[in-house]
Amino acid sequence: MRATVGARWAVVLAAMLGATEAVAQRPRLPFPMRGASAEPTAAEREYTAGEVLLRAGDLPGAEARFVTARGLDPRDARPVFYLGEVARARSQWPVAEARYGEALGLDATMVEAMVQRAVALRELGRPRDAVPWLRRALQRVPMLGEAQLDLGLCLEDLGDVPGAIVAFRAASARLHSDARAPLSLGLLLGDPARGPSPAERTEAIGVLREAMRRAPSDAAVLGLAGPALRRLGEGRLAVDALRRAVGLTPTAALRIEFAQALWAAGDRGRALQEATLASRQAPGDLSARYVLALMLAEQGDRAASATALRAVIDGAADPALRERATAALRRVAPR
Repeated sequence: MRATVGARWAVVLAAMLGATEAVAQRPRLPFPMRGASAEPTAAEREYTAGEVLLRAGDLPGAEARFVTARGLDPRDARPVFYLGEVARARSQWPVAEARYGEALGLDATMVEAMVQRAVALRELGRPRDAVPWLRRALQRVPMLGEAQLDLGLCLEDLGDVPGAIVAFRAASARLHSDARAPLSLGLLLGDPARGPSPAERTEAIGVLREAMRRAPSDAAVLGLAGPALRRLGEGRLAVDALRRAVGLTPTAALRIEFAQALWAAGDRGRALQEATLASRQAPGDLSARYVLALMLAEQGDRAASATALRAVIDGAADPALRERATAALRRVAPR
């Protein structure tokens, strides 16, 4: 049965988390302190209060504090950096990139601004421009797992698979409780388009299991690890991951992946139930109906399969899905 193409973890996280929550979850480097006995300046008090508001989701309030701090000390890079964070929380990537660049103009050693500028550049479709900033950050802080993870994503975008694998391995070793690095490594190593070697397959399964261990209640991680494990032939592990994912976030997309994992594990009756539920839950999701049609055909119910495939052909906006459904219909109901 043809596997559906899973989205990258970043896309799934963006759909499941608000931008402000994503900002709050991202680990940060501490800014250098002026000294334990030093009294904070007025500008420092303002941007410290602004960061609290930013993490609480009050973007207008945070922005006002950062603007005030910038006016109090125009030479301090930190308020400018935080204005970039506000823009990032709003997904205003051109503004964010400009603010991080401005912060680096004031303080060329600000590692967090290097990393966040790279993130913004990647979001703007410029991974090649992002890579030097990440390498510069890693020169200053070699153990910075966040930069290694972002470097891996950029290198993967650029088609440098060996480089991305090295970066993801380093990130996974340094971000001990973060599931994103082992998840990204497992998705890349186990990509069927690459034709993974036996050693890569074994490593992919191991790191996907590690991602699940690190994030046992994260539907996004489980929802990506499960299909990858199914494609690697680990049906039972895939079922476990996707059962938990559906329990946490019972979307039709996760349910149809769960159905395919059940099918691969040999539980065809339950698989048909879940595929039927997914198709009813999201009648407009014709990819779910396509998967259900293939299952029905393999179960011998050619009439029901043909009906479902015709509905996909008539309604699919995706030419590739329509083409696959047409080919399947020829097999199910040859003229």
